[in-house]
Amino acid sequence: MTSSTAWADLPLRLASAVILLLVCGFALWSGDFVFTLLLTAILFVMHWELAHMLTPMSKQVGAVSGTIAVLTLILVLRNPDSVKGIIYLGLGAACQAGLYFRLKWQGAVASVCIFMTVFYLVALRASSGLEMILWLISIVVLTDVLGYFAGRVIKGPKFWPSVSPKKTWSGILAGWLASGICGWFWVSYGFLPLSAGFAIFFSVTLAFASQIGDIGESALKRGADQKDSSSLLPGHGGFLDRFDGLVGATIVFAAANMFMSFG
Repeated sequence: MTSSTAWADLPLRLASAVILLLVCGFALWSGDFVFTLLLTAILFVMHWELAHMLTPMSKQVGAVSGTIAVLTLILVLRNPDSVKGIIYLGLGAACQAGLYFRLKWQGAVASVCIFMTVFYLVALRASSGLEMILWLISIVVLTDVLGYFAGRVIKGPKFWPSVSPKKTWSGILAGWLASGICGWFWVSYGFLPLSAGFAIFFSVTLAFASQIGDIGESALKRGADQKDSSSLLPGHGGFLDRFDGLVGATIVFAAANMFMSFG
């Protein structure tokens, strides 16, 4: 592969990323309602992509899957701290698995992870304001960006070639370094009520969780014999390809926050 070929997708990738960041930034600053609407739309699209990957012979399955996901979110948001909320989530996951032709349980797990990410981000925005959610998103973005450039420039040994052939150890380590610096920055300027050591350690943990989310989605695509989840985002593939890292990091963040308070 020549150097020009290796960077052929960069202009489209940058353009899509800038537009996506502007839309997400606007939604974050606009308040809970607009942010929830954006996340609901992303939830729909990610399930649309997932269903079409796992049941490619059906044209309607994506819309059905997305609609089920949105209805489940509405029901769970109305019953967030009750047994009903858990029941609705379980029923939603079962319905999603019933739609999939292949990789049923893997698809159901992916659906639950996507759903819990959206639900938790809505709750985090409402309870903690901007600081926590911007910290989480900045870690995911920096991990992805530094990993992309380090992997293309430094290259070197592959991290897990049988699952994610493009991901290198140089990219993995660059993501950890970037996330650690990010955690230190947020603490140093008073944005996080955490010790510097813990912020750096947990930021690196979230970076690794983001990378595992990326690898998990790569494994799902490989099992479904798909290169990209869709072609909706030029240079990135689909929304699953773009937000897989956020899913991994948010799940770990939510699990850790069950035992300690970051806010």
